Amino acid sequence: MAKLLKLASLFGSTALVLTACHGKKEDTTPKADSADNGNPKVNPTLCDTNGKNVVTYDLNHDGKPDVWRLYKTEDDGGTKVEYMTCKQVDFDHDGRKDWVVAYNRKGNTLFEKADFDYDGKWDMSAIYDTKTGQIAEVERDTDFDGKFDVKEVYDSAGQLTSVRRDRNGDGQPDLWEQYKDGVLLAILYDDDFDGKVDRREEIPGARPKVEMPTQLDPTATGTLDAPAPDPGSAAKPATTPKPAITPKPPTTPKK
Repeated sequence: MAKLLKLASLFGSTALVLTACHGKKEDTTPKADSADNGNPKVNPTLCDTNGKNVVTYDLNHDGKPDVWRLYKTEDDGGTKVEYMTCKQVDFDHDGRKDWVVAYNRKGNTLFEKADFDYDGKWDMSAIYDTKTGQIAEVERDTDFDGKFDVKEVYDSAGQLTSVRRDRNGDGQPDLWEQYKDGVLLAILYDDDFDGKVDRREEIPGARPKVEMPTQLDPTATGTLDAPAPDPGSAAKPATTPKPAITPKPPTTPKK
């Protein structure tokens, strides 16, 4: 993971469409997506490649690309404008994509996915609010078993508001955390995993008091990928009491 974060700093801010979290996740990129000469190609299943100009980079100088940037050119009042729409990165140089980010014309992140343990399955999937550019939802596979087990929900300002956890791996949330202004207020537990809240813990000194579940999950049931209220025009997905948002490398000039 340290290698991923170190290399990620070369590529600017991140962003992702959230995949539904049920069952085993698909491999990020089949190793067969290679050109005839054996060089890996951009993966068209991760972001739209139609009409895009693909620029590649070879980070480890092995003669094969491991970064793919997709650019789209549009006419803006008679002026040709080119902007990056997607970036795919293979950090461990095995032919599979380990990180994918999509952008809109304004340069705001739309969605982001990452495979931290290089097993060919997404470990993090995030969606951003297209109006504010802030993180909206993140799903995580915290035990790397191929299933998302944590979902984080953020408000329009990018502040963590709710975390739903699946502790027994059945695809249903059974622990709900409520936050306000980044502060944990309360935790609800479904100890017998029947979809009903069995107990509630108030965090001492937390104010204001908020009843749980909230409108995000009014009956304390449902799957981790149950939709939250729309913060903008983006479809949205959900680490901990200290809201660690998706690993965002420092912004660097886009080539």
